[in-house]
Amino acid sequence: MTVPSTRGSVSPPDHVDEAAEHLYGVPFADFVEERNARAKELRKAGEKDAAAEVAKLPKPSQVAWAANHFARSGDAYELLAAGARLREVQLGGGDREEVREAAAAERRAVEALVKAAGLSRAQQDRLRTLLHALASDDDLREAFEAGRLVKEPESGGWPTGEFTAVPRRSPAKKKTKTAEAPAKPSKRDQERERKAAERREREAARKREEAERRKWERRLQAAREQADEAKRRLEAAREAYESATHEVARIEEQLG
Repeated sequence: MTVPSTRGSVSPPDHVDEAAEHLYGVPFADFVEERNARAKELRKAGEKDAAAEVAKLPKPSQVAWAANHFARSGDAYELLAAGARLREVQLGGGDREEVREAAAAERRAVEALVKAAGLSRAQQDRLRTLLHALASDDDLREAFEAGRLVKEPESGGWPTGEFTAVPRRSPAKKKTKTAEAPAKPSKRDQERERKAAERREREAARKREEAERRKWERRLQAAREQADEAKRRLEAAREAYESATHEVARIEEQLG
């Protein structure tokens, strides 16, 4: 399975890539409206080629949108960590017990996300297939982490076509045999790119903070559940002890 790379030479500002980064993070129901609005803005700004590319960015399926949401929100942190551990023990020659435990942890992480996605049973099956594949497919995992998937596995295998919505730019044709120096970005373009970079950095920082908070919230919940279980066991043990001591006293009284 081949997934188009999200890396490439980009001439700043890359309006299409910026639009894609935004669009594949909006609510599923808002995609078409947001895509049309971005394309309209670019046409008004005289960026007709970029507007045409943005207008063609494919709407993700609900399954792909759910996967993108998990990747962008940080909810997939445990899944990616579990997948990394599974690869480590499988490729590093871990013993049978280590592989079994790593596989079980990866399954639990997958099922947690599938359950949280709120999809139909058929869609859940496709999402489950996609999430399990992340542990073994480097290209798919890179696309998943970029949060730009547009398709999910079909029954019996992977769909044909592209998995990611990545702007593709053809290299400019040379008008003469003499190589021309690249045009220097205007101050307006430089300022726009600077602001876009700041927005991306703020968003990345926010996602990191949210992921870290969710991680500690999950640990807190697990610790509370363990404490509650320990308390229940302690109370049960105390009751058993009192019952046993009463029985000892009764028998001693009978023996008199």
